[in-house]
Amino acid sequence: MNTFEDQSQPPAKMKSVAATILGEFFSFLEKEEGFGEIASGLQKVVLEDGIFAEPAIRAVLFPDAL
Repeated sequence: MNTFEDQSQPPAKMKSVAATILGEFFSFLEKEEGFGEIASGLQKVVLEDGIFAEPAIRAVLFPDAL
């Protein structure tokens, strides 16, 4: 019995293990006092935008330094 009969459709997009772990970390960090804005900013830059460059991450961590 072939359970993969209809292979014309690509499989649903799955989150990577790293994205899942980072997402959990950012969710935890968001709940900590004083880290809510930073955590949501890091989550957007790293997980949503996919930017891992130091300047983008530094801008989130130190917004007043610009």
